Amino acid sequence: MRNNQPVTGRQLELPANANILSTTDSQSHITYVNQDFIAISGFTEEELLGQPHNMVRHPDMPPAAFRHMWATLQAGNSWMGLVKNRCKNGDHYWVSAYVTPITRDGKITEYQSVRTRPSSHQIDQAEALYARLRAGQTPLVWRLPRLGLAARLCLLIWVLLLAAAGAAVGWLHTELPGSLALAVTLALLLSGVVLWQLTPLTTLLQRARKVADNPLSQLLYTGRADEWGSIDFAMRMLQAETGGVIGRIGDAAQRLGGCTDSLVEQIDHCKTVTVSQQSEADQVATAVTEMSVSIQQVAGNAQSASVAASQIDVDTRRGQQLVSTTSEAIGALCGEIARAAGVVQELDSHSQQISRVLEVIRGIAEQTNLLALNAAIEAARAGEHGRGFSVVADEVRALASRTQQSTEEIQQMIGSLQQGAQQAVLAMSRSGEQASASVSMAQEAAAALSGIGLGMSEISAMNLQIATAVEQQGIVSEDINRSILNMRAAADSNVSSSESNRCNANYVAGLSSALHQLAQQFWLKSSQHGQ
Repeated sequence: MRNNQPVTGRQLELPANANILSTTDSQSHITYVNQDFIAISGFTEEELLGQPHNMVRHPDMPPAAFRHMWATLQAGNSWMGLVKNRCKNGDHYWVSAYVTPITRDGKITEYQSVRTRPSSHQIDQAEALYARLRAGQTPLVWRLPRLGLAARLCLLIWVLLLAAAGAAVGWLHTELPGSLALAVTLALLLSGVVLWQLTPLTTLLQRARKVADNPLSQLLYTGRADEWGSIDFAMRMLQAETGGVIGRIGDAAQRLGGCTDSLVEQIDHCKTVTVSQQSEADQVATAVTEMSVSIQQVAGNAQSASVAASQIDVDTRRGQQLVSTTSEAIGALCGEIARAAGVVQELDSHSQQISRVLEVIRGIAEQTNLLALNAAIEAARAGEHGRGFSVVADEVRALASRTQQSTEEIQQMIGSLQQGAQQAVLAMSRSGEQASASVSMAQEAAAALSGIGLGMSEISAMNLQIATAVEQQGIVSEDINRSILNMRAAADSNVSSSESNRCNANYVAGLSSALHQLAQQFWLKSSQHGQ
């Protein structure tokens, strides 16, 4: 037998309402413990589950008690007794244990144990009895010969009647054979009546021993080893069985309540998530509507930008044509200017010729002045004779002729200059016209380029609007994406909640099945007890 050490000798008292529950598999490995078991034992649930149930056995428990327990359980019957268990820290506590096997398809699949607090008197009796058993001593009540109630009553009748017969012989002086015969006859008659009257009690005793046939526990719980102790112990067993069923149902109901609370929380969570999904869906719908309007605006802006771009293309081509025409006009103007420069050069040449003529005229004038001076001198000398005056006069005439000739040449030159000036004026006039035309064309080109600039401004503004719209679409898309992610997370949460609900539902189904089996077991036991 397993010897769990160490022990401290300190006793822990169970609360009055303690209801320790545990189940094991067919190999006595723990499969379930309730909180009362965990609280009193000092072990955690993880430390208990999967371990042999005798991990809490106290070394003071006599092996005989557990041998009888396992013999009873393996026979398919319930067992009840007082058990001393050890805590994790070595302390101990006493329990009144009711253990029953659970069968499926005729095979024992698990053992269920319900334990409550025993009375102080029962604990004292168990301490004393278990100490004698550990010492190898048999209780006196088991060593004495045991007579049944009927045998004891019949023996009492025989003794009384025989005593009465002896008294009659002594006091009444009757004959001994007659008195004995009468006493024996009356004893037999009364014994038959007693046996007949005790038949229901015998039947009840047989049923009681079917319920419980455990002399050790019977002695501990009732203090008797006779028929009345058997009936009393059977009644206690039935009470313990009923209490065990009620305890299991209460524990199952408590777990079922916890599971129901969890289901309610999951349902509330699903409701909250559903409301959140509805809100997210509304936000998605609003975002899609805004996105649709934004897309329409982008489409309109794009169309306007396309029209503006087409107009800009036309203006650009027109500007290119104007620039080309202006370039040609400027080229023509350059030609006219070149021709005007040639005319001016010719005027310059003519001016140089005029300068030379003027030099000649200047020389002539000087000679004329000199001749006039000479003539004056000669005239002064001649006095009245003036013989040299004729010569001077000839010279003056020649000089005058030359002056006339020079004057004609100057006239011709002046005519040429005038003609050249006219040509220069005409050329400059044409140049002015060309320049005016160039200015007009340049103005038109400037206007065209201004139109291009305005178009570019409009395109820039439209592009800015498009960029803003695209940015808004990006924000809306992020909102949509976030909403979708939230909806996905909510869906995942719903799936998780559904899975949890499914597990809880399976757990509830398991509890329901366990309660059903427990009820069947209780009904089967009741049926057996009623036979």
